[in-house]
Formats: sequence, C-alpha cells, structure tokens
Amino acid sequence: MPRLVDHDERRRSIIETTWRLIAEQGIENASMRDIARECGYAAPGVLAHYFPNKDALLLASYELICERTNERIAAGTAGRRGLSALRSLCLEIIPADPLTVVEARVAVSFWQRAQTENALRAVGREALLHWRGLVMGFLAQAEHDGECEPLADPDAVADELLNVMMGLHVTSMLDPDAVTGSRQRHLVERALARLAVRKLPA
Repeated sequence: MPRLVDHDERRRSIIETTWRLIAEQGIENASMRDIARECGYAAPGVLAHYFPNKDALLLASYELICERTNERIAAGTAGRRGLSALRSLCLEIIPADPLTVVEARVAVSFWQRAQTENALRAVGREALLHWRGLVMGFLAQAEHDGECEPLADPDAVADELLNVMMGLHVTSMLDPDAVTGSRQRHLVERALARLAVRKLPA
C-alpha cells in the first residue's frame, strides 16, 4: 500500500529548506534546482506541485516567517498585559536566538526584493501593522495600570519601538559579533525602562 503523503508537511519542509539556503547563500543564489536537491528531489519540477515558480515559493516563505513570529508573540504575551506583554512582544521579534537569527537573515533578504515586489511588501506591511496595533494596545494598558506616565504621543512611542526592533535586524546581520542576542535584549530593556514610572525610594 503506498505511503500517504502529508502535503502540508512537505510544503513546510520545502519552505524551511528555502530559509536555510537563503540564510547561507543569499536570496538570489538560492535556485529552485538547489532547493529541490536539498529537499532530496532529483529535479526542480517536483517543487511545481507546491509552488509554480520561485516568486511563489519566496512569498510563501516570507508569509510563514511572519505567521510563526505572530504565533510566538501570541504565546509569549498570553496572560500578560501592559509593559510585561510589550517586553514579551519585543523579545519575540528581535533576532536574539539561533532560530530568529535565521529568520532575520531571510527577512532582510526579502526586504530588498520588497522594494519592487508588491506582494512581498504587502506581507511585510501587514506584519508591521499587526505588531504596531499590539504595541499600541499594550501601551494603553500600561497607561491605564499606572505602569507609565500618560503618553503625549503614543504613536511616536510605538514607531520608535518598532524601528528599534527592525534596526536590530539590520545591525545584527552587519555586525553579529557586536550586536549579540544579549546586547539586543539589553537595548530593548533600555527602551522599555524609559517608559516605566520611576518609583521613589521608600
């Protein structure tokens, strides 16, 4: 009896192989033939059963990175609110561990192509808008709970935090020895500490 194929699992496996090759070789050097070979297929035509061309595969790869980031954010912020939830969100987005480093290398490659490819830009923009909405909500909770002073411009605070996180993607790729995971976490903590109400000593 022929073995049943889990097409969803095979599709994810192809995408994860694509991530690894992009992280190692760059987005332009990761060919469909290379991806097929790394997946154990003799010819790239097998990939066409799941992705009609490289652009479709790249789009699906970017979408899955964003989905997995959002899943981690949802798990990390569950049961939290205010600055605690905001901290968890930030720490899930920055590339501070081996998994997120690989994802960041791939994401940064996509950002270059997103300048001219509307579909990729739409995926990235949707992710940013989702994260921004979460940040705004957690800031409002922090204000309500008295964790931070009333914010004169919460939109600017949200934009600053997002730009810190996105900037760390770039600087950690350019200088990983200096912008380590611990350094990134320290910078996030500094940014959040500026929001927290300073309690006077008893």
